[in-house]
Amino acid sequence: MFLTKKEDIAFFNKIMQENGNLEPYFAELAVWAWIYQRDKYLELIEECKKEQECETVNNMVDALKEMEI
Repeated sequence: MFLTKKEDIAFFNKIMQENGNLEPYFAELAVWAWIYQRDKYLELIEECKKEQECETVNNMVDALKEMEI
């Protein structure tokens, strides 16, 4: 849906293989944001964390930080 480049899809697939507990649609959006809007993504995540603790968001951020493009 969001990812179209082969390398982006491969990155998404690797994230999902290593983190099967992630919700795929949210994960794809997060991967897109991580690749193309990383600073804004991290800024929004920090705002979200301040308002509420979200397990899905925390899992996604941890997974992305462990990966390198």
